[in-house]
Amino acid sequence: MRILHTADLHLGRQFNGIPLDADHAAILDQIVSAITSRDVDVLVIAGDIFDRAAPPTSAVRQFNGFLARVASETDAAVVMIAGNHDSGDRIASMAIMTDTRRALIRGAISADEKPLLLTDAHGPVAFTGLPFAYEYAARECFSDEALHAPEDVLAAQVACGRRNIPDGTRWVVVSHAFVAGASSSESERPLTRVGGIETVSSAVFEGAHYVALGHLHRPQSVGAPHIRYSGSPLAFGFDESDCQKSMSLVEIDA
Repeated sequence: MRILHTADLHLGRQFNGIPLDADHAAILDQIVSAITSRDVDVLVIAGDIFDRAAPPTSAVRQFNGFLARVASETDAAVVMIAGNHDSGDRIASMAIMTDTRRALIRGAISADEKPLLLTDAHGPVAFTGLPFAYEYAARECFSDEALHAPEDVLAAQVACGRRNIPDGTRWVVVSHAFVAGASSSESERPLTRVGGIETVSSAVFEGAHYVALGHLHRPQSVGAPHIRYSGSPLAFGFDESDCQKSMSLVEIDA
């Protein structure tokens, strides 16, 4: 199964006061072209689809048009989650991809996270989408007052997702987090509201065959080759001038 992994589109963002609408349009065109030219089975967008919770109407229209193209011009399934810049409710309401056999859209955390199950020649592949959530929301969702740090939240999410993965199934986890040991950029917003430790251990993803990460804008693997940030497709800060932007093309075999 072939996966195209991207993240951190930040639609609606400006760079030093200059709108990036045309740049984003070019990136979205490139994604659709890559899906068709590389025979991609699944498109993964690991959060921060928009730059802010209330994006401009033009950005929402741009993304809706993109999803409509993916649905009509390709056979790819879509897995996408909300990041810390997104409104979870807005992401959850993206109803362009209405075929639940072909789409997993997660805006809010769930205490019973069900995967999208797809099949290739080697058998089933399960995709679990873990949207970003602050600690207060996770405490309410999981009825657990002991969730005080991002790692606590993510560990609870992963555990809930893991329970719904059938034995012998290859497992892809999509998450928006800051994994310890990864390199950050100036253009990223902290994941904690009041300071503190925002990183999580890569060990929290134990059992996953591929971890598609969002949040950090530099493409990189962290902890293990299969735990990967695709990075943002556009540079959003001068400190990213030395960074070659890309998307991650991943093949999950037997």
